[in-house]
Amino acid sequence: MIRFAITMEGNLLEQWKVDCIKLLMNIPEVKLAMIVEVPKNPVVKKQSPLYRMYQSFVGLRSSLLKSVPLPDNFDKIHKIHCSNLADLKNPYSKEDVDFIKGMDLDFILHLGETGIEDELLNVTRYGVWTFRYGQSGWLPQVPGGWLEIRNNEPVTEVGLYRLTGNPQEGIACRKGYFATVCHSFRKNKEMLCQSIVNWPALVCKEILDYPIHQDESIQVFSTTKSDYDTLTSTTETAKFIATTWKHKARNLYKKLFCYEFWNVGIVHKPIQTFLDEQHPIIEWLVPKNKCYFADPFGLKDEDGIHILMEEVDHKVVKGYISGVSMKRETGKDAQYWSRSVLRLESHMSYPYLLEYAGEVYCIPETSEAREVAVYKKRNGKWMKHKTLLENFAAVDSTIIHHGAYWWLFCTKADSSPQSDNNELHIYYAKELFGDWNPHHSNPVKVDIRSSRPAGTPFIHENQIIRPAQDCSKTYGGRIVLNKVITLTIDKFEEVVVSPVEPREDSMYPDGVHTISSIGEITVLDGKKVDYSLFHLFRKLYKYKPVKEVL
Repeated sequence: MIRFAITMEGNLLEQWKVDCIKLLMNIPEVKLAMIVEVPKNPVVKKQSPLYRMYQSFVGLRSSLLKSVPLPDNFDKIHKIHCSNLADLKNPYSKEDVDFIKGMDLDFILHLGETGIEDELLNVTRYGVWTFRYGQSGWLPQVPGGWLEIRNNEPVTEVGLYRLTGNPQEGIACRKGYFATVCHSFRKNKEMLCQSIVNWPALVCKEILDYPIHQDESIQVFSTTKSDYDTLTSTTETAKFIATTWKHKARNLYKKLFCYEFWNVGIVHKPIQTFLDEQHPIIEWLVPKNKCYFADPFGLKDEDGIHILMEEVDHKVVKGYISGVSMKRETGKDAQYWSRSVLRLESHMSYPYLLEYAGEVYCIPETSEAREVAVYKKRNGKWMKHKTLLENFAAVDSTIIHHGAYWWLFCTKADSSPQSDNNELHIYYAKELFGDWNPHHSNPVKVDIRSSRPAGTPFIHENQIIRPAQDCSKTYGGRIVLNKVITLTIDKFEEVVVSPVEPREDSMYPDGVHTISSIGEITVLDGKKVDYSLFHLFRKLYKYKPVKEVL
């Protein structure tokens, strides 16, 4: 049994914090033993009326950020009220500290902004946990994400930390990196809260499964030293609001007049060369700049090169799998296209190819169908062979064999607002078509810059190199190559070793999000962002652009 307490200011909490506590209490082995209420921290510095009005407006518009009383069933939980009037910044009296020490707690979840007594940091088995948001999360009374939006930072860092007593240090229990929603402070904060609401519960499950594997490494924070009065002044608040509206206008313009086109290209070099060379020469499969082919995977045999890829029907905005075979004939490469070789009612993409026991299998992305299924070619058609995962919205499933296990890497759709791009999950199995089990630390990584799979992993200097998408600035902006340091059923660690950038001088200069190996050649995709008034009519009337004649 894990016993914990919460600290809160006054008798109200933001709704997402209440949900966080409920998720903890839903675990049978976890019990809320005590609620510690302290006086609301008085505002020492003067806030501008515009700042207070803006923050109140954001809170009123959001069901997640609105302060609410604790549910009625919390009344049965033991409560203490700390009100050391001699020091409102540290309102815990000696009697309060002694009482909390005697409650035999495993951890304290600190949900307020008031400081916490140093003596309480070491009276529980797993310490005091609290959330910190990016740069502004370490400044008193400044909400998380504020500085990231003001400074146009593409990424906001959030962590659940165990406090050490030094305000510049902490031990990360969970940490994540999210794409900043620059056009709306409310949506950005809601996105962060929805994404981290289950983190304390996940840490508790890890403690229950592997209590001796807790990471005790100290992290030093690079806290922004901006002056609090400046941040909350009328001038700075007005600039902040103007910045968000500027981003709103850009976002609306993109939604109305922008269309993304993708194409597949071939590089006549092995995939390992991308560790050192990010801008090789690309031969585009279709020499046009307004088509939609992406997520290429291929294999080579005596008949030539065969590539499967995603093709998108713009009219219904759904993907399906198409293919092309290429062979050398009379001194030139001939292309033989097979359109719609695999099509379901749900969206399909990322047709990952896997060779096993002399057979070729395809694992397309079918997150809308909430399954990971393997397809095998029979009588010239791809037919479902085996379902590996059920009732799980896996995105871009990528399977490799390493050591004693098969490993499946994917992100998860609909878990939180950005989970399909930043929440990496791993599954493992003794046999490819056997039982698949979730990694004990799922999600093993939350990072918009390097989580979502982006093609075939490969071995370099006896280590796995895993391609992943970097969607921090835009979806499909670039690829990063990760070196896997640790891969076991309960631990995972990787580091970024090299980026793969789109070629600015090509027909598709605006993005790349899949790279895969076919022996001595490499196939990848490229994105072109096109702005036109006519795209508005295409979107309004669901007009299907004329497909390229191949």
